[in-house]
Order: sequence, then C-alpha cells, then structure tokens
Amino acid sequence: MTARGIPTAARPRPQGLFEMAMALGRHLPGTPGHICYRKLTRRRCAHVPDTFGAVLADTGAGDLCIDLGANVGDITRQMAATGAEVICFEPDPAAFAMLQANTADLTGVTLHQKAAATQDTRMILRRSANWEDDNALPHTVASSIMRDDKDMSEALGVLVDEVDLPAFLASLDRDIRILKMDIEGAEWDVLEALLDHPVLARIDCSFVETHERYDPVRCIPLFERLQDRAAALARPYITLYWV
Repeated sequence: MTARGIPTAARPRPQGLFEMAMALGRHLPGTPGHICYRKLTRRRCAHVPDTFGAVLADTGAGDLCIDLGANVGDITRQMAATGAEVICFEPDPAAFAMLQANTADLTGVTLHQKAAATQDTRMILRRSANWEDDNALPHTVASSIMRDDKDMSEALGVLVDEVDLPAFLASLDRDIRILKMDIEGAEWDVLEALLDHPVLARIDCSFVETHERYDPVRCIPLFERLQDRAAALARPYITLYWV
C-alpha cells in the first residue's frame, strides 16, 4: 500500500494442489475448461486480502466514492460511513426504491436511477425469470442490461436509462477515491471504455465484480486481457478478483 492507500495489483498465484489442477484444467476446451476457470477465479477472490476494507479505512471527508450497481445500498452505507461523498447508480426500479429507503438517513449520498454504460440511451433491463413483484429483493441482484440467458426474462424487464459513465465521471472534474462496479455483465464494456479514457487518471481504486460465467467464450479472454492491463497500472488500482 502507498501512503494514500493505493494497493498494488497483482495476479494471484495458484495455492495448493487443487488450485494447481484448476489452473491446468482451465485450458481444457469447452465447458470443463470454463468450470475449472470459474472455480479457480472464485478461489483467488477468496485469497485476495481485504483491500477494500483497507482502502475504506483510508477514505474520509472530502473524498468521493462511486457505487455502480448499488442495489439496496449495503456498500453505499459502508462508503458513506467514512464521511466520503457517495454517488450511486441503480437501474432497477424495485431495488432503487429500497435503496432510497435504506439511505434516507445519510447525508452526502446522491442516487441516480440509471444503469452504468458507455452511452446515454435507454435499454431493457432484463429481470430474473423467477421475478415476483411482492418478493423482489432476492431477485434484484440479477437484473441486467447485458445478461440474456434462460434464467432471465425480457418480458418481465423494464425500460431504463443508461448513463455514459466515462463522460459522467469526467464531468465531475474531481478525483474519485473508490469506484465499485457490480453491474451484471456490463462491466466489460464500461471497464474497457474507462481504461481508454483520460478520466482514468482521476481514480484511485476500482473494485470490480466480474460475471464471465454468463458468456465464458467471450468473457474469459476479456478477463485475461483486462487483468493484464490493470496489473500494468500504478494508478488506479483495479482488481477483478473482488467477491
């Protein structure tokens, strides 16, 4: 960690025989390789030190945090507890209503009912095929503008606004202490756009939950390429091994 609390990105090494076997197995073709890759990635996430907690501990009044895919506000509250200003994006109307209720007592928190993307437009936010209006909470975490598989339903979806995230961050004209990203498959395009945008220089740390399991053929190579790019940066710290 630097004096300002910016960790150093590094690709975790396999630990133990099981992880070594998964590291070899991920090169298998098709589904067996994807399964090994996913198991290894989840194990690596578990091994990564609590860098998020360490960065939060070195965050405070005057800092700015961005919560992409805020859902009902669990991470938002952790960020706000430091005294930092927090800007949240959550597109699902049901989750957004809960987010509003769960953050109503907080100052310095701004909420946007929009999906993080690479352009200002409108898209269908697909929801879980098991969606229930009177029991939405367990299903809101799966809502996605990108995911389109048998477990998702466009018919149950809603039309939502998207925000050009790099442009929005640039418009703030200030440094960003933490950028948290959990946007159900949209992270690939958004992260690539950020890596190619001058606003990247204003970010200290970014914690990204990746969803390569939704489309492993496309997303596993993306994960590898983006991880290599992230590891080459001194700032911002970007981890794709987060939760």
